[in-house]
Amino acid sequence: MQSWNKKMWWALVIPCAFMALTACSSSNSSDDASSAAAATEATESTDATEVAAAANSKLSAEEMLEQADAEALGNPFFYGRAIYLRGEMNDYSVQRPYRLRQFEDKVYCTIAPLRSDWAPYRFKFADAQWTTGTNFGFAVPPAVMREGSGKAQLNPNSRFEELRYEPKVDGLYRFCIEYNEQNVPYATVTRLEDGKLTTMDELIKREVSQAVATPATTAATTTTAATTTTTTANKEATE
Repeated sequence: MQSWNKKMWWALVIPCAFMALTACSSSNSSDDASSAAAATEATESTDATEVAAAANSKLSAEEMLEQADAEALGNPFFYGRAIYLRGEMNDYSVQRPYRLRQFEDKVYCTIAPLRSDWAPYRFKFADAQWTTGTNFGFAVPPAVMREGSGKAQLNPNSRFEELRYEPKVDGLYRFCIEYNEQNVPYATVTRLEDGKLTTMDELIKREVSQAVATPATTAATTTTAATTTTTTANKEATE
């Protein structure tokens, strides 16, 4: 009787154990497949990012300028018009080097060389015809800006409301229109710490090149780190 009980016990245990082992094997296979898929997806993402970064690096300076021009024209608040920095630094003229280009999301900038002994500089942002809707002057007087003074709200329907900037030292300054979350435009002026007086074309090309290359490089680094983390986790799980 005791021998029969043992046989019954083995008859019940062995199939159950076999089923459990099969389930574990299937689970491990599923996990391995998921890990492999995740690693493949991360690798493909890295490859795509690196391709994009390589493509950007192959763009000529002129192509980068054209790309930044197109992105600025795509701003709905510019109504498809090219907007320029127009003021005493360039005799209020319309010149391509002073055209606003997109540097970040909702941030449109250009560069101008300023001299401290010529301060203050009066300026506005406007299209070639000073068109209402893209004729940006100050919204709140007196709009006298200095280093560290912060932003000045803009009125895109201005007439004679010129802003003023008083540089403390000679150098290169970045003039921008920035839109906040409510799409209200503000003017900012920032001195470039490494700015050296050079041709405007060369300066703008350098600035645009940095703006185009930085996001792609950052994305590639982040994706590569994620891939490394995934691979390490898969290895530890396997071990």
